[in-house]
Amino acid sequence: MRGLRSRILRTLQSFPNTAAAQSNALIPPPDAAAPEAVPEPAAVPDGDDDKENLSPEANPRKAKKMKVGSLEGGSLEESGRRYRRPELESSSLFDPDLLAAFRGVVDAYAQALDKTQRRDVDFDDADDDIAAALDAGGRDEDPLAGLECRCPPGGERAVVLYTTSLRGVRKTFEDCATVRRLLDGLRVAFLERDVSMHAPYRDELRALLPPPPGDGASMPLPPRLFVDGRYVGGADEVVALHERSRLRAMLRRAARRRAGDAACAVCGGAWFVVCGGCSGRHWLYDDGSAAAVAASRVPCPGCNENGLVPCPLCS
Repeated sequence: MRGLRSRILRTLQSFPNTAAAQSNALIPPPDAAAPEAVPEPAAVPDGDDDKENLSPEANPRKAKKMKVGSLEGGSLEESGRRYRRPELESSSLFDPDLLAAFRGVVDAYAQALDKTQRRDVDFDDADDDIAAALDAGGRDEDPLAGLECRCPPGGERAVVLYTTSLRGVRKTFEDCATVRRLLDGLRVAFLERDVSMHAPYRDELRALLPPPPGDGASMPLPPRLFVDGRYVGGADEVVALHERSRLRAMLRRAARRRAGDAACAVCGGAWFVVCGGCSGRHWLYDDGSAAAVAASRVPCPGCNENGLVPCPLCS
């Protein structure tokens, strides 16, 4: 019997996989574990069978992402400082801090605008004080008394400046721009007459300042400034008077232009408008064949050689 028993044991030991399978069979598989407790659905109040009004439960993973995203820029207190939720009880749904900042900017702009207007008024008052001091017996009773009397058409009580817009001669064009800037800086309302755009202006300047005998020049070079019917001079004379602080006194009776005044509503500050009779062509044509058009055209009597007319409002 002992020999048979030992033989059976040796036979069983020679099959290890079989023994392991038998030992493992005694262990329950993981699927056979106790079932997890299923959460019971939320109880519905009695008498309310409408399940659509019940809000679904939040997904834990989604809620975690929302929480992390809200804290990425900083703590909850820091995020509340950047944005303030509007109060529903207030009269406005906008951010109160944003509205306060906007009101502050508007108030600052209004104060700056008021200060600029007061400065313009003070500037005009200072000019009036200078004029009153001169009239009361200042350095010169009349700054224009020593100037030559040469009155352009319509310039008895006005400031007339003859200029040119052609850039053929650079110095002449820059001199015109210099005198124009001086008058604009003093806020003087003046009449600018461009001799390169209107032939009658050239004739006026030639008649006011005839060239000396033997001079080959047909007309004096612009710019030329006239104040209240008196000839002030060219660019060199005007700049010298301004450097000696005498130009402002000469322009004390001239009309003033306030800061922000708009340009002429008719010409837009160009001093000329297109002729309405010929539409800027400067030529009028009679009815006829195409061959007779060139022979039948006549110049327009209402405009200059460029088809322009001086602005009826500001010229």
